[in-house]
Amino acid sequence: MPIKLVTFKTNHTIMGDVTESAATTTIKQPVQVVSVPPRSAQDPGSVAFSPFLEYAEEFKTGFTIKNDDILTTSTPVRELENQYNQIFGSGIQIASAIPKI
Repeated sequence: MPIKLVTFKTNHTIMGDVTESAATTTIKQPVQVVSVPPRSAQDPGSVAFSPFLEYAEEFKTGFTIKNDDILTTSTPVRELENQYNQIFGSGIQIASAIPKI
């Protein structure tokens, strides 16, 4: 199952192992994706993960959400997916494309 970003109509974004059907979306091991503002003029800011209901039984089996509550589902950039996989996945990172010299 692919790792996806799911943005709700409330503008909250979570990331996890997503399975979509016609009426619902199931997300396993979800984390909320939070923007961390810059701390100085030189700091570009960053992104952090915040646990999303990690103490619920459904954290591992999956939360089912009505598609009517979802604004969009998207593919995370490689670096974000790698960070997620280090914590919750196999730990395997996908290499970025090597630029031609």
